[in-house]
Amino acid sequence: MTERDPSPQHEQTIVAVKPGFGTAKRGSARPSQAKRRLPWLALSAAVLVLLALAVFFVLPSWVEEQAANVPVEAPAAIAAPEPAGPVLSEEELAALEARAESLLAELLPQQARLEELSASVWGGTQWERYEETARSADDSLVADAFAEAATAYEAALAVGEGLLERSDEIIRAALDSGLQALEAGNAELAIEQFDLVLSIEPGNAAAQAGRARAARLPEVIELVREGDELRQGRQFAAAADAYRAALAIDGRWDPARTALTAVLADIERSSFDALLSEGFAALADEDFDEAQSRFTAALAMRADSRDARDGLTLAEQGLELQQIEMAEARALAFERRELWDRAIAQYESALAADATLEFALAGLARSRERSDLDAKLVNLIENPELLLTDTVLAEAEALAGQARTIADPGARLDGQLVRLDELILAATTPLPVQLESDELTEVTVYRVGQLGTFLATQIEVRPGSYTVVGSRRGYRDVRKTFTVLPGREMTPISVMCVEPI
Repeated sequence: MTERDPSPQHEQTIVAVKPGFGTAKRGSARPSQAKRRLPWLALSAAVLVLLALAVFFVLPSWVEEQAANVPVEAPAAIAAPEPAGPVLSEEELAALEARAESLLAELLPQQARLEELSASVWGGTQWERYEETARSADDSLVADAFAEAATAYEAALAVGEGLLERSDEIIRAALDSGLQALEAGNAELAIEQFDLVLSIEPGNAAAQAGRARAARLPEVIELVREGDELRQGRQFAAAADAYRAALAIDGRWDPARTALTAVLADIERSSFDALLSEGFAALADEDFDEAQSRFTAALAMRADSRDARDGLTLAEQGLELQQIEMAEARALAFERRELWDRAIAQYESALAADATLEFALAGLARSRERSDLDAKLVNLIENPELLLTDTVLAEAEALAGQARTIADPGARLDGQLVRLDELILAATTPLPVQLESDELTEVTVYRVGQLGTFLATQIEVRPGSYTVVGSRRGYRDVRKTFTVLPGREMTPISVMCVEPI
């Protein structure tokens, strides 16, 4: 008789989990292996001895007797006796028991997982086979048939793995189908598929999110439809609001996003066209500032627009011409008001735009000449003492003569000439000067002459500065300077030499 190796064929990790379904409970106390198996071993030995005696003493005579009574026939094949089960040692039985219990520990968490996945709903005959095999394994384990229990547990685990793989396949397929239904706008089918996933795995985040989207999909589709109708009616802003509302509900709904992009392009195009229309209308009205503003805004939207660029050029040219015309008008107005510096600024502005403008060249020369004349007159009028010198007086008289040749001089120049004439007259009109002396001092007034000795005398001189000198033999000379000004009364001037040498 050949003994079989009772060692386990596979090794598994024991995982502590809750007990599964159909597992029979066994008492925690079991008689020791030695006590249980000693009587059985003694009985087996006695039976073997009896069998041996029968084989050697009884069997031969019985065979001969039977042979004499039976007709001779062809020899038949004698069936070999079935071998008896192997006798296992205590260690082997303990190993089989540990193996079976280890497989049970693997099966329990698998059972719990399959229950969480509601395998009883979708597992069909595979689930029934799983339950039956697991129960059979439990029964064998309770009956201490450890080898049979281990074999059944291995078979149940294999069936369970197949169920788990099948659940993963169902979940993946249903998720894909649900997402495709979402993209196609079929909310009912999408909900059905996501519910299938959730029936297997209630906590599946992708299915939960997909179902939430599917539940609101009809509302999203309706908003997009409203947006499409508004867009067809060229109510672009309202259409954009409808698409944005749809995306606020489901930001992943591509038809809403695509429609929003398109309607925003419509809005941009409509705004651009409106700017062009307004710009050209402003050009027609010669409102070049407004036209420039509109075309500049249009180019900000489409920098490559030829229409906007041409319109801006026309607006700028119109502004330039308008500015030139305005500069000429303003310059002439400033000339009439004899505001020469401001007139010069206007002519220079016009020439900056076009250096060949004849009116600006002539006006600039005219205004500069009048500005120079005005500055000189103002200086003489504000500083009349300058006229007390013969050179400046002569220049002032020449300047007055030049000013009188100007046609249409203006009120300011007329007034300046009147005042200058008054100052020239005052500067050329002699005024009396009283001198006093001691009849011993010789008196001389430079630019007038020698006056000799006197006790008192009076001379008439033009306004200006003069020097008087007194001299006397044996005395130090005296020298005094005095200024004669129009309209100012002078005190007598005393000239006497009183300091002996």
